[in-house]
Amino acid sequence: MEIKLTTLTTDILKMITNKKPSAFAVISGKEGIQGTVCFYSCLKGSLMIYEIKNLPISDISQGGVYAFHIHAGKICKNLTEIPYEKTLGHFNPQECKHPYHIGDLPPLFSTKGIAWAMIYIDKFKPDEIIGRTIVIHEHADDFHSQPSGNSGNKIACGEIKKFMK
Repeated sequence: MEIKLTTLTTDILKMITNKKPSAFAVISGKEGIQGTVCFYSCLKGSLMIYEIKNLPISDISQGGVYAFHIHAGKICKNLTEIPYEKTLGHFNPQECKHPYHIGDLPPLFSTKGIAWAMIYIDKFKPDEIIGRTIVIHEHADDFHSQPSGNSGNKIACGEIKKFMK
């Protein structure tokens, strides 16, 4: 039996093979967390591809689940004792309740400290988030606590920049 890819899947694979991302972020954080996030303009939203390494490993099956959000702030520097305080709150220009902020993303699922995924999000186009920050939190998002899902401290951050060709 031959399996055929859907038209959307085929178009996405061609796009990421032949196009440069519209925006990107280089992630860094405590205990050597590092990675990249690329944003491609796709349909009426964004295709987001990320690879994050050195995430903390929980005692449960050597993996972990971490909240992942786009924040309104523009810089990742730690200027006080509060980790990444200049990232501010979730990017939420329409003032929606959590988890409906533009900045609310699906969680990171890690295996042995590595999280990789390719996801489509129709909440924003890459140009709408350039100049913001993308943040990893120490816990999973509970998707109902206000204003940010009881996701704990910020453990890593990246500044979202326009990809220059």
